[in-house]
Amino acid sequence: MSITAEKNGTAAALAGILLCVLAAGPPEATGSEVATSTGTAPAPAYKLFRYDEDYRYLKDTASRADSWDPIKYIPIDGTESFVSLGGEVRERFEDYTAADFGVPGRSADSYLLHRVLVHADLHLDEHARAFVQLASHRAFGKNSAAPPYSDRLDVQQAFFDWQFDGAGDSKVPFVRIGRQEMAFGAQRLVAVRDAPNVRRAFDGIRFSGAVDQTRYDVFATRPVLLQEGNFDDKSNSAQEFWGVYTTSPISLIPDSAVDIYYLGFDNRRAVYAIGTGSEKRHSIGARVFGHAGKWDWDWEALGQVGTFAQKDIRAWGFALDTGYTFPHAPWTTRGGFKITVGSGNSDPNGATLRSYGPLFPKIAYFNQAGLIGASNVIDLQPSLVFKPAPALTVTAACDFIWRQTIRDAVFTSPGPPIPGTAGRHGRHSGNEPSLDVTWRANRHVLINGGFVHVTVARVLADLGGHDTDFLYLSAAYSY
Repeated sequence: MSITAEKNGTAAALAGILLCVLAAGPPEATGSEVATSTGTAPAPAYKLFRYDEDYRYLKDTASRADSWDPIKYIPIDGTESFVSLGGEVRERFEDYTAADFGVPGRSADSYLLHRVLVHADLHLDEHARAFVQLASHRAFGKNSAAPPYSDRLDVQQAFFDWQFDGAGDSKVPFVRIGRQEMAFGAQRLVAVRDAPNVRRAFDGIRFSGAVDQTRYDVFATRPVLLQEGNFDDKSNSAQEFWGVYTTSPISLIPDSAVDIYYLGFDNRRAVYAIGTGSEKRHSIGARVFGHAGKWDWDWEALGQVGTFAQKDIRAWGFALDTGYTFPHAPWTTRGGFKITVGSGNSDPNGATLRSYGPLFPKIAYFNQAGLIGASNVIDLQPSLVFKPAPALTVTAACDFIWRQTIRDAVFTSPGPPIPGTAGRHGRHSGNEPSLDVTWRANRHVLINGGFVHVTVARVLADLGGHDTDFLYLSAAYSY
Protein backbone atom coordinates (compact mmCIF):
# COMPACT_ATOMS: atom_id res chain seq x y z
CA MET A 1 0.00 0.00 0.00
CA SER A 2 1.39 3.42 -0.94
CA ILE A 3 2.01 6.13 1.67
CA THR A 4 -0.60 8.31 -0.03
CA ALA A 5 -3.20 5.54 0.13
CA GLU A 6 -2.45 4.94 3.80
CA LYS A 7 -2.84 8.64 4.58
CA ASN A 8 -6.09 8.87 2.64
CA GLY A 9 -7.45 5.79 4.37
CA THR A 10 -6.40 7.07 7.79
CA ALA A 11 -8.04 10.41 7.16
CA ALA A 12 -11.25 8.76 5.97
CA ALA A 13 -11.49 6.48 9.00
CA LEU A 14 -10.72 9.28 11.46
CA ALA A 15 -13.36 11.40 9.76
CA GLY A 16 -15.82 8.52 10.19
CA ILE A 17 -15.10 8.28 13.92
CA LEU A 18 -15.51 12.03 14.27
CA LEU A 19 -18.83 11.95 12.43
CA CYS A 20 -20.09 9.21 14.76
CA VAL A 21 -19.10 11.27 17.79
CA LEU A 22 -20.83 14.36 16.40
CA ALA A 23 -23.91 12.28 15.56
CA ALA A 24 -24.16 11.28 19.21
CA GLY A 25 -25.88 14.54 19.88
CA PRO A 26 -26.05 16.41 23.18
CA PRO A 27 -25.04 14.69 26.43
CA GLU A 28 -28.64 14.15 27.50
CA ALA A 29 -29.28 11.76 24.58
CA THR A 30 -27.90 8.74 26.40
CA GLY A 31 -30.57 6.06 26.13
CA SER A 32 -30.49 3.01 23.88
CA GLU A 33 -34.14 3.65 23.09
CA VAL A 34 -36.06 6.72 21.95
CA ALA A 35 -39.68 7.48 22.74
CA THR A 36 -42.19 7.39 19.94
CA SER A 37 -44.55 10.26 19.18
CA THR A 38 -47.24 8.56 21.25
CA GLY A 39 -45.01 8.83 24.32
CA THR A 40 -45.91 5.25 25.34
CA ALA A 41 -43.77 2.82 23.36
CA PRO A 42 -39.98 3.20 23.10
CA ALA A 43 -38.26 2.32 19.85
CA PRO A 44 -36.28 -0.91 20.21
CA ALA A 45 -32.50 -0.95 20.41
CA TYR A 46 -30.64 -2.28 17.38
CA LYS A 47 -29.63 -5.90 17.85
CA LEU A 48 -26.38 -7.80 17.39
CA PHE A 49 -28.10 -9.80 14.65
CA ARG A 50 -30.03 -7.34 12.53
CA TYR A 51 -32.29 -10.09 11.22
CA ASP A 52 -33.77 -10.40 14.73
CA GLU A 53 -35.32 -6.93 14.53
CA ASP A 54 -39.07 -6.65 13.94
CA TYR A 55 -40.56 -3.36 12.73
CA ARG A 56 -44.16 -4.38 12.24
CA TYR A 57 -45.14 -1.88 14.93
CA LEU A 58 -44.28 0.92 12.48
CA LYS A 59 -47.28 -0.03 10.37
CA ASP A 60 -49.02 2.40 12.73
CA THR A 61 -47.54 5.67 11.49
CA ALA A 62 -48.28 7.27 14.86
CA SER A 63 -45.52 5.09 16.32
CA ARG A 64 -42.87 6.65 14.09
CA ALA A 65 -40.48 9.05 15.80
CA ASP A 66 -36.99 8.21 14.59
CA SER A 67 -35.72 9.86 11.41
CA TRP A 68 -34.96 6.42 9.93
CA ASP A 69 -38.43 4.98 10.61
CA PRO A 70 -39.74 5.57 7.05
CA ILE A 71 -37.26 2.98 5.68
CA LYS A 72 -37.78 0.50 8.52
CA TYR A 73 -41.31 -0.34 7.38
CA ILE A 74 -42.02 0.10 3.65
CA PRO A 75 -45.38 -1.54 2.84
CA ILE A 76 -45.99 -3.25 -0.48
CA ASP A 77 -49.29 -1.91 -1.80
CA GLY A 78 -52.30 -4.17 -1.53
CA THR A 79 -50.57 -6.81 0.62
CA GLU A 80 -49.37 -7.47 4.16
CA SER A 81 -45.82 -7.66 2.81
CA PHE A 82 -43.19 -5.05 3.65
CA VAL A 83 -39.49 -4.26 3.28
CA SER A 84 -37.18 -3.06 6.05
CA LEU A 85 -33.83 -1.42 5.25
CA GLY A 86 -30.90 -0.75 7.54
CA GLY A 87 -27.17 -0.78 8.01
CA GLU A 88 -24.10 0.14 10.00
CA VAL A 89 -20.93 2.17 9.50
CA ARG A 90 -18.07 1.39 11.86
CA GLU A 91 -14.55 2.80 12.13
CA ARG A 92 -12.07 1.10 14.45
CA PHE A 93 -8.48 2.12 15.17
CA GLU A 94 -6.07 -0.50 16.56
CA ASP A 95 -2.43 -0.25 17.58
CA TYR A 96 -0.05 -3.04 18.65
CA THR A 97 3.44 -2.13 19.80
CA ALA A 98 4.42 -5.69 18.83
CA ALA A 99 2.03 -7.78 16.75
CA ASP A 100 1.79 -11.41 17.92
CA PHE A 101 4.18 -10.66 20.83
CA GLY A 102 6.86 -9.81 18.25
CA VAL A 103 7.27 -13.57 17.52
CA PRO A 104 8.85 -14.22 15.09
CA GLY A 105 10.21 -10.80 14.24
CA ARG A 106 6.83 -9.07 14.04
CA SER A 107 6.94 -5.30 14.29
CA ALA A 108 4.54 -2.68 15.55
CA ASP A 109 1.22 -2.50 13.71
CA SER A 110 -1.07 0.53 13.69
CA TYR A 111 -4.07 0.66 11.38
CA LEU A 112 -7.68 1.70 10.83
CA LEU A 113 -10.52 -0.71 10.08
CA HIS A 114 -13.48 0.45 8.03
CA ARG A 115 -16.73 -1.54 7.88
CA VAL A 116 -19.99 -0.82 6.06
CA LEU A 117 -23.01 -3.13 6.33
CA VAL A 118 -26.31 -2.60 4.49
CA HIS A 119 -29.29 -4.93 4.50
CA ALA A 120 -32.78 -5.42 3.12
CA ASP A 121 -35.34 -7.56 4.97
CA LEU A 122 -38.32 -8.59 2.83
CA HIS A 123 -41.37 -10.09 4.56
CA LEU A 124 -43.55 -11.56 1.81
CA ASP A 125 -46.41 -12.78 4.00
CA GLU A 126 -46.95 -14.49 7.35
CA HIS A 127 -44.65 -17.35 6.34
CA ALA A 128 -41.96 -16.26 3.85
CA ARG A 129 -39.06 -13.91 4.35
CA ALA A 130 -35.80 -13.07 2.55
CA PHE A 131 -32.84 -11.27 4.14
CA VAL A 132 -29.82 -9.92 2.22
CA GLN A 133 -26.85 -8.10 3.71
CA LEU A 134 -23.88 -6.70 1.80
CA ALA A 135 -20.60 -5.77 3.46
CA SER A 136 -17.43 -3.86 2.71
CA HIS A 137 -14.37 -4.18 4.95
CA ARG A 138 -11.09 -2.34 4.52
CA ALA A 139 -7.90 -2.20 6.59
CA PHE A 140 -5.86 0.98 6.05
CA GLY A 141 -2.21 0.86 7.05
CA LYS A 142 -2.19 -2.72 8.37
CA ASN A 143 0.99 -4.75 7.83
CA SER A 144 -1.02 -7.71 6.55
CA ALA A 145 -4.58 -6.80 5.58
CA ALA A 146 -5.90 -10.32 5.00
CA PRO A 147 -9.24 -11.71 6.24
CA PRO A 148 -10.74 -11.36 8.77
CA TYR A 149 -9.53 -7.76 8.49
CA SER A 150 -10.14 -7.03 4.80
CA ASP A 151 -12.87 -8.15 2.41
CA ARG A 152 -13.62 -5.45 -0.15
CA LEU A 153 -17.23 -6.13 -1.09
CA ASP A 154 -19.22 -9.30 -0.62
CA VAL A 155 -22.44 -10.94 0.49
CA GLN A 156 -22.33 -11.10 4.26
CA GLN A 157 -25.72 -12.81 4.57
CA ALA A 158 -28.37 -14.00 2.13
CA PHE A 159 -31.01 -16.43 3.37
CA PHE A 160 -34.63 -17.42 3.01
CA ASP A 161 -36.90 -18.17 5.99
CA TRP A 162 -40.09 -20.18 6.04
CA GLN A 163 -42.13 -19.94 9.25
CA PHE A 164 -44.58 -22.81 9.52
CA ASP A 165 -47.53 -21.23 11.31
CA GLY A 166 -47.67 -17.45 11.15
CA ALA A 167 -45.20 -14.68 11.92
CA GLY A 168 -44.16 -12.80 15.02
CA ASP A 169 -44.20 -15.73 17.49
CA SER A 170 -40.69 -16.83 18.49
CA LYS A 171 -41.99 -20.29 19.45
CA VAL A 172 -43.24 -21.04 15.95
CA PRO A 173 -40.67 -23.22 14.17
CA PHE A 174 -38.96 -21.94 11.04
CA VAL A 175 -36.36 -23.16 8.59
CA ARG A 176 -33.57 -20.89 7.32
CA ILE A 177 -31.58 -21.70 4.19
CA GLY A 178 -28.57 -19.76 2.93
CA ARG A 179 -25.69 -17.65 4.25
CA GLN A 180 -26.29 -16.60 7.84
CA GLU A 181 -24.59 -15.42 11.01
CA MET A 182 -24.90 -17.58 14.13
CA ALA A 183 -23.83 -17.38 17.76
CA PHE A 184 -24.81 -19.52 20.74
CA GLY A 185 -24.72 -19.08 24.49
CA ALA A 186 -21.84 -16.98 25.82
CA GLN A 187 -20.12 -17.19 22.40
CA ARG A 188 -17.25 -19.26 23.79
CA LEU A 189 -17.62 -21.86 21.01
CA VAL A 190 -19.69 -20.19 18.29
CA ALA A 191 -19.28 -16.41 18.06
CA VAL A 192 -20.13 -13.75 15.52
CA ARG A 193 -16.54 -12.35 15.72
CA ASP A 194 -17.61 -8.71 15.75
CA ALA A 195 -13.99 -7.78 16.40
CA PRO A 196 -11.72 -7.29 14.62
CA ASN A 197 -13.61 -6.52 11.38
CA VAL A 198 -15.24 -9.23 9.21
CA ARG A 199 -18.07 -10.96 11.03
CA ARG A 200 -18.26 -14.76 10.78
CA ALA A 201 -20.96 -16.39 8.65
CA PHE A 202 -21.99 -19.91 7.63
CA ASP A 203 -23.62 -21.39 4.53
CA GLY A 204 -26.27 -24.01 5.21
CA ILE A 205 -29.62 -24.82 6.77
CA ARG A 206 -30.95 -24.11 10.26
CA PHE A 207 -34.16 -25.25 11.89
CA SER A 208 -35.31 -23.32 14.99
CA GLY A 209 -38.32 -23.28 17.27
CA ALA A 210 -39.54 -24.19 20.74
CA VAL A 211 -41.26 -27.07 22.52
CA ASP A 212 -43.00 -25.88 25.68
CA GLN A 213 -40.32 -23.65 27.26
CA THR A 214 -37.32 -25.21 25.53
CA ARG A 215 -35.84 -23.41 22.55
CA TYR A 216 -33.84 -25.40 20.03
CA ASP A 217 -31.62 -24.89 17.01
CA VAL A 218 -30.63 -27.70 14.65
CA PHE A 219 -28.20 -26.82 11.88
CA ALA A 220 -25.88 -28.20 9.19
CA THR A 221 -23.46 -25.70 7.63
CA ARG A 222 -20.09 -24.92 6.12
CA PRO A 223 -18.15 -21.86 7.35
CA VAL A 224 -17.71 -19.09 4.80
CA LEU A 225 -14.18 -18.96 3.38
CA LEU A 226 -13.21 -15.30 3.15
CA GLN A 227 -11.40 -13.86 0.12
CA GLU A 228 -10.15 -10.27 -0.14
CA GLY A 229 -11.72 -9.40 -3.49
CA ASN A 230 -15.23 -8.52 -4.65
CA PHE A 231 -18.02 -11.11 -4.37
CA ASP A 232 -15.56 -14.01 -4.13
CA ASP A 233 -16.39 -15.47 -0.69
CA LYS A 234 -17.54 -19.08 -0.82
CA SER A 235 -18.27 -22.06 1.38
CA ASN A 236 -15.20 -23.67 2.90
CA SER A 237 -15.12 -27.10 1.26
CA ALA A 238 -12.56 -28.30 3.81
CA GLN A 239 -14.86 -27.77 6.81
CA GLU A 240 -18.33 -28.87 7.94
CA PHE A 241 -20.12 -27.72 11.07
CA TRP A 242 -23.37 -29.11 12.46
CA GLY A 243 -25.15 -29.46 15.76
CA VAL A 244 -28.09 -29.13 18.14
CA TYR A 245 -28.36 -26.34 20.73
CA THR A 246 -31.15 -26.09 23.32
CA THR A 247 -32.03 -23.61 26.07
CA SER A 248 -34.48 -24.31 28.90
CA PRO A 249 -35.43 -22.51 32.13
CA ILE A 250 -34.48 -24.18 35.42
CA SER A 251 -37.74 -24.60 37.30
CA LEU A 252 -36.09 -24.97 40.72
CA ILE A 253 -34.01 -21.78 40.37
CA PRO A 254 -35.89 -18.61 39.35
CA ASP A 255 -34.24 -16.36 36.73
CA SER A 256 -31.91 -19.09 35.53
CA ALA A 257 -31.60 -21.38 32.54
CA VAL A 258 -29.51 -24.19 31.12
CA ASP A 259 -28.07 -24.73 27.65
CA ILE A 260 -27.42 -28.30 26.52
CA TYR A 261 -25.72 -28.84 23.18
CA TYR A 262 -23.94 -31.10 20.74
CA LEU A 263 -21.61 -29.57 18.13
CA GLY A 264 -19.87 -31.51 15.37
CA PHE A 265 -16.91 -30.18 13.39
CA ASP A 266 -15.07 -31.78 10.46
CA ASN A 267 -11.87 -29.97 9.48
CA ARG A 268 -9.63 -31.51 6.83
CA ARG A 269 -6.82 -29.02 7.51
CA ALA A 270 -6.54 -28.85 11.29
CA VAL A 271 -3.30 -27.53 12.84
CA TYR A 272 -1.93 -28.47 16.27
CA ALA A 273 1.52 -28.47 17.87
CA ILE A 274 2.01 -32.12 16.86
CA GLY A 275 1.27 -31.42 13.20
CA THR A 276 -1.53 -31.07 10.67
CA GLY A 277 -4.20 -33.47 9.52
CA SER A 278 -7.88 -34.23 9.13
CA GLU A 279 -9.97 -33.78 12.26
CA LYS A 280 -13.49 -34.78 13.25
CA ARG A 281 -14.42 -33.42 16.68
CA HIS A 282 -17.65 -33.86 18.66
CA SER A 283 -18.35 -31.46 21.53
CA ILE A 284 -21.02 -32.19 24.15
CA GLY A 285 -21.60 -29.63 26.87
CA ALA A 286 -23.87 -27.67 29.15
CA ARG A 287 -24.06 -24.09 30.34
CA VAL A 288 -25.92 -22.84 33.44
CA PHE A 289 -26.56 -19.12 33.79
CA GLY A 290 -28.79 -16.76 35.76
CA HIS A 291 -28.95 -14.42 38.73
CA ALA A 292 -30.32 -14.34 42.27
CA GLY A 293 -30.37 -11.13 44.26
CA LYS A 294 -27.05 -9.39 43.70
CA TRP A 295 -25.32 -12.54 42.43
CA ASP A 296 -25.01 -13.67 38.82
CA TRP A 297 -23.33 -16.67 37.21
CA ASP A 298 -22.44 -18.16 33.84
CA TRP A 299 -20.85 -21.61 34.11
CA GLU A 300 -20.07 -23.91 31.21
CA ALA A 301 -18.33 -27.29 30.79
CA LEU A 302 -17.87 -29.63 27.85
CA GLY A 303 -16.11 -32.77 26.71
CA GLN A 304 -14.75 -33.49 23.24
CA VAL A 305 -14.15 -36.77 21.43
CA GLY A 306 -13.27 -37.68 17.87
CA THR A 307 -10.24 -38.31 15.69
CA PHE A 308 -7.26 -36.33 14.42
CA ALA A 309 -5.08 -37.99 11.77
CA GLN A 310 -4.43 -41.43 13.31
CA LYS A 311 -5.11 -40.31 16.88
CA ASP A 312 -8.20 -40.30 19.07
CA ILE A 313 -9.40 -37.00 20.55
CA ARG A 314 -10.12 -36.74 24.28
CA ALA A 315 -10.32 -33.11 25.36
CA TRP A 316 -12.27 -30.94 27.77
CA GLY A 317 -12.84 -27.37 28.88
CA PHE A 318 -14.83 -25.28 31.34
CA ALA A 319 -15.49 -21.67 32.29
CA LEU A 320 -16.82 -20.34 35.60
CA ASP A 321 -17.89 -16.69 35.55
CA THR A 322 -19.43 -15.39 38.80
CA GLY A 323 -20.26 -11.82 39.80
CA TYR A 324 -21.71 -9.73 42.59
CA THR A 325 -23.29 -6.27 42.17
CA PHE A 326 -22.56 -4.09 45.20
CA PRO A 327 -25.79 -2.55 46.51
CA HIS A 328 -24.33 0.52 48.22
CA ALA A 329 -21.59 1.57 45.81
CA PRO A 330 -21.77 5.18 44.54
CA TRP A 331 -21.99 3.81 40.97
CA THR A 332 -23.54 0.57 39.83
CA THR A 333 -20.56 -1.74 40.41
CA ARG A 334 -20.11 -5.44 39.66
CA GLY A 335 -17.17 -7.43 40.92
CA GLY A 336 -16.49 -10.58 38.95
CA PHE A 337 -14.15 -13.55 38.88
CA LYS A 338 -13.78 -15.85 35.90
CA ILE A 339 -11.85 -19.10 35.52
CA THR A 340 -11.35 -20.53 32.04
CA VAL A 341 -9.54 -23.83 31.41
CA GLY A 342 -8.93 -25.66 28.13
CA SER A 343 -7.08 -28.96 28.11
CA GLY A 344 -3.67 -29.41 26.50
CA ASN A 345 -1.91 -32.36 24.90
CA SER A 346 0.21 -33.84 27.69
CA ASP A 347 1.76 -36.62 25.56
CA PRO A 348 2.74 -35.48 22.05
CA ASN A 349 3.88 -38.99 21.11
CA GLY A 350 0.80 -40.76 22.46
CA ALA A 351 -2.16 -42.19 20.61
CA THR A 352 -4.55 -39.49 21.89
CA LEU A 353 -4.79 -35.76 21.15
CA ARG A 354 -5.92 -33.91 24.26
CA SER A 355 -5.78 -30.33 22.97
CA TYR A 356 -9.08 -28.52 23.47
CA GLY A 357 -10.68 -27.35 20.23
CA PRO A 358 -12.33 -23.90 20.51
CA LEU A 359 -14.31 -24.28 17.24
CA PHE A 360 -15.45 -20.75 16.22
CA PRO A 361 -14.76 -18.49 19.23
CA LYS A 362 -14.44 -14.74 19.61
CA ILE A 363 -11.08 -13.43 18.39
CA ALA A 364 -11.04 -11.20 21.48
CA TYR A 365 -11.44 -14.28 23.67
CA PHE A 366 -10.04 -13.03 27.00
CA ASN A 367 -9.70 -9.35 26.14
CA GLN A 368 -9.64 -7.04 23.13
CA ALA A 369 -5.95 -7.70 22.38
CA GLY A 370 -6.93 -11.20 21.27
CA LEU A 371 -3.44 -12.71 21.44
CA ILE A 372 -3.99 -15.95 23.40
CA GLY A 373 -6.74 -18.48 22.73
CA ALA A 374 -8.70 -21.07 24.68
CA SER A 375 -6.62 -24.20 23.93
CA ASN A 376 -4.13 -25.50 26.53
CA VAL A 377 -4.86 -22.63 28.85
CA ILE A 378 -5.67 -21.73 32.44
CA ASP A 379 -6.93 -18.16 32.72
CA LEU A 380 -7.91 -16.38 35.93
CA GLN A 381 -9.64 -13.02 35.45
CA PRO A 382 -10.80 -10.76 38.30
CA SER A 383 -12.78 -7.76 37.07
CA LEU A 384 -14.68 -4.66 38.16
CA VAL A 385 -17.46 -3.15 36.03
CA PHE A 386 -18.61 0.40 36.79
CA LYS A 387 -21.59 2.27 35.37
CA PRO A 388 -21.11 5.96 36.22
CA ALA A 389 -24.17 6.66 34.03
CA PRO A 390 -26.81 4.40 32.47
CA ALA A 391 -25.17 4.68 29.03
CA LEU A 392 -21.53 4.50 30.19
CA THR A 393 -19.73 1.30 31.20
CA VAL A 394 -16.13 1.03 32.42
CA THR A 395 -14.52 -2.40 32.81
CA ALA A 396 -11.18 -3.02 34.53
CA ALA A 397 -9.82 -6.57 34.46
CA CYS A 398 -6.61 -8.56 34.54
CA ASP A 399 -5.93 -11.95 32.97
CA PHE A 400 -3.37 -14.23 34.61
CA ILE A 401 -2.60 -16.93 32.05
CA TRP A 402 -0.82 -20.29 32.23
CA ARG A 403 -0.59 -23.34 29.99
CA GLN A 404 -2.55 -26.33 31.21
CA THR A 405 0.50 -28.46 30.29
CA ILE A 406 3.99 -27.40 29.17
CA ARG A 407 4.07 -30.33 26.75
CA ASP A 408 1.65 -28.46 24.46
CA ALA A 409 1.96 -25.08 22.75
CA VAL A 410 0.68 -21.61 23.52
CA PHE A 411 -2.27 -21.19 21.17
CA THR A 412 -3.35 -18.00 19.44
CA SER A 413 -6.89 -16.68 19.64
CA PRO A 414 -7.70 -17.59 16.00
CA GLY A 415 -6.65 -21.19 16.80
CA PRO A 416 -3.18 -22.12 15.48
CA PRO A 417 -0.32 -22.75 17.95
CA ILE A 418 2.72 -20.47 18.27
CA PRO A 419 5.63 -22.43 16.75
CA GLY A 420 8.38 -23.45 19.17
CA THR A 421 6.37 -23.11 22.38
CA ALA A 422 5.38 -26.80 22.80
CA GLY A 423 7.63 -28.53 25.32
CA ARG A 424 9.41 -25.31 26.27
CA HIS A 425 9.84 -24.74 30.00
CA GLY A 426 7.65 -22.24 31.80
CA ARG A 427 3.96 -22.86 32.32
CA HIS A 428 3.19 -19.17 32.87
CA SER A 429 2.20 -17.48 29.58
CA GLY A 430 1.74 -13.89 30.77
CA ASN A 431 -0.39 -11.29 32.52
CA GLU A 432 -2.78 -8.95 30.69
CA PRO A 433 -4.37 -6.03 32.59
CA SER A 434 -7.02 -4.25 30.54
CA LEU A 435 -9.36 -1.26 30.65
CA ASP A 436 -12.44 -0.90 28.40
CA VAL A 437 -14.92 1.98 28.14
CA THR A 438 -18.25 1.74 26.29
CA TRP A 439 -20.59 4.68 25.70
CA ARG A 440 -24.03 4.11 24.19
CA ALA A 441 -24.42 7.74 23.14
CA ASN A 442 -27.92 7.20 21.77
CA ARG A 443 -29.89 4.57 19.90
CA HIS A 444 -27.69 4.94 16.81
CA VAL A 445 -24.19 5.64 18.11
CA LEU A 446 -21.93 3.27 20.04
CA ILE A 447 -18.42 4.39 20.99
CA ASN A 448 -15.92 2.20 22.78
CA GLY A 449 -12.21 2.05 23.39
CA GLY A 450 -9.65 0.49 25.62
CA PHE A 451 -6.10 -0.54 26.46
CA VAL A 452 -4.40 -3.87 27.18
CA HIS A 453 -0.85 -4.33 28.46
CA VAL A 454 0.52 -7.82 27.76
CA THR A 455 3.46 -8.99 29.86
CA VAL A 456 5.02 -12.06 28.24
CA ALA A 457 6.45 -14.89 30.31
CA ARG A 458 9.52 -17.04 29.78
CA VAL A 459 7.96 -19.40 27.23
CA LEU A 460 7.51 -16.49 24.80
CA ALA A 461 10.47 -14.37 25.86
CA ASP A 462 12.85 -17.24 25.04
CA LEU A 463 11.58 -17.09 21.44
CA GLY A 464 12.20 -13.37 21.15
CA GLY A 465 8.78 -12.24 22.27
CA HIS A 466 8.39 -9.14 24.38
CA ASP A 467 5.76 -7.12 26.20
CA THR A 468 3.00 -5.65 24.04
CA ASP A 469 0.64 -2.71 24.44
CA PHE A 470 -2.66 -2.74 22.56
CA LEU A 471 -4.91 0.29 22.09
CA TYR A 472 -8.23 0.53 20.26
CA LEU A 473 -10.93 3.11 19.59
CA SER A 474 -14.16 2.30 17.79
CA ALA A 475 -17.23 4.27 16.74
CA ALA A 476 -20.29 2.76 15.05
CA TYR A 477 -23.45 4.30 13.64
CA SER A 478 -26.43 1.96 13.12
CA TYR A 479 -29.69 2.72 11.37
